[in-house]
Amino acid sequence: MKFRVEHVFSDISLADYEALFFDETFNTALCKAVRLERTLVKRELEGGRLTRALRISPDREIPGPVAKVIGASKIEYTEHINYTYGSHKATWRTDSSILPDKVESSGALGFLERGGKVVRWVEGDVKVKIFGLGGIVERFIVADVEKSYDNAADFTRRWLKERGGKKA
Repeated sequence: MKFRVEHVFSDISLADYEALFFDETFNTALCKAVRLERTLVKRELEGGRLTRALRISPDREIPGPVAKVIGASKIEYTEHINYTYGSHKATWRTDSSILPDKVESSGALGFLERGGKVVRWVEGDVKVKIFGLGGIVERFIVADVEKSYDNAADFTRRWLKERGGKKA
């Protein structure tokens, strides 16, 4: 199931948003605010290219019918991002801890300037290969991802307002 989300941020330049997006202090606060447990597994920066892996555990229960299908009450995953500073575009993929041979998700994210504001977009594709039930699980995952990005955007706007648009 494909998805795309976009959020607009005022009072920050594209370069400052790029720095903020990958800032560890900001990301730790963001994850706490949107109820994601986050563990930095890998962060390598070489020649302007960032390779990062995060272990993510959403602090919320999965609805009963979905939990029954996947055999777990929580979804955990490792997010892998590859980004070249200045390109304003990254690729991402996740490795699920639950049914790793049946759940695939990957995509791209980026930032751009539009009308003096910064737009962050994320797009991806979630595939769950469970006969007859994959679509239900895909819809749950995509809805949760979209809600998480909406919550992250709200947090980012508050962070920028409190700090006068300055990076972390």
